[in-house]
Amino acid sequence: MKIRDFTIIIPCMSFKDAKNCIKNIRKNYSKIKIIVSLNRINSKIKKDKNLKIIVSKYRSIGKKRNIAVDACKSKYLAFIDSDAYPAKNWIESTFRFLKKKNIGIIAGPHVDPITQSYSQTVVGLVKKSFLITMLPKLQKQNTEKAQYASFMPSANWILPRRFFYFLNQMDGKMLRNEDWDFVYKMRKTKYKLFYSPKTLVYHDNNTISHFIKKRFIYGFYMWPILTKLNFQNYYFFLPLIFAIFLTTLPFAFFFNHYLLFYLAILFVYFSVILWETFRLTKSFMSFFSILFVLLAANISPGFGILFGFFNFLNKKV
Repeated sequence: MKIRDFTIIIPCMSFKDAKNCIKNIRKNYSKIKIIVSLNRINSKIKKDKNLKIIVSKYRSIGKKRNIAVDACKSKYLAFIDSDAYPAKNWIESTFRFLKKKNIGIIAGPHVDPITQSYSQTVVGLVKKSFLITMLPKLQKQNTEKAQYASFMPSANWILPRRFFYFLNQMDGKMLRNEDWDFVYKMRKTKYKLFYSPKTLVYHDNNTISHFIKKRFIYGFYMWPILTKLNFQNYYFFLPLIFAIFLTTLPFAFFFNHYLLFYLAILFVYFSVILWETFRLTKSFMSFFSILFVLLAANISPGFGILFGFFNFLNKKV
């Protein structure tokens, strides 16, 4: 197994989005094959014989990855997001795990870059909460041992190309959460997702406004996943339940028997938010910023799921 057996796949909107990612990849992997699947070229491309650009009209990340994989002939695929870049020995750290027959995907942590703005720092801290990120302990640098995991985002996946086709690629019709769907299909087989702490990428955090908006969109497109059984959907129903509680709270004032129940639930929820804020806060100055973002980031996907539900029903009618 050698580096030449791998192709790095980067889906994005424009080439400008991927320039920093490619630049950092080339620091450690000067000759590895890279395929960028995008919608438009809006920046000058440096000559690179091992870089392939594919332009398409599709918005879906899954569809862009499918197109890129169809265009490559490598034995192994390395998925990374355009706003991330790999650490040293990113691919080499997976060699011994790829030899195991029951492993379908090898995933690793994506941690904060060394330099980022205050807004990005706050978002990075909030993402360390279990209320925001499933299995947050696996998103830290070298703090956990290699192990099987239920899910890790596709911003950092390495997998055999044949396995990608074995699961019939990603669902190109899904505008979000295509990696959840792919893992859901895998869980029906004998294959598993394996977490490797040394398979590390640095992932830029969004600004606060972009992060909250992204969380809403994430929830909006979640219904195709929530309708599937035998999956860890309980994690995503929590923000939905809270959103329903908030929207129906005014009606509770007309029913005294239910008002105390509503207020008790809200008290527990806000207590957990407050506790997590204290745990994540590094300084007094950031306390209120973290509190606001943590609260908004919990509410936004719930309302996203709620709006997405009506959109889902509308398409079914």
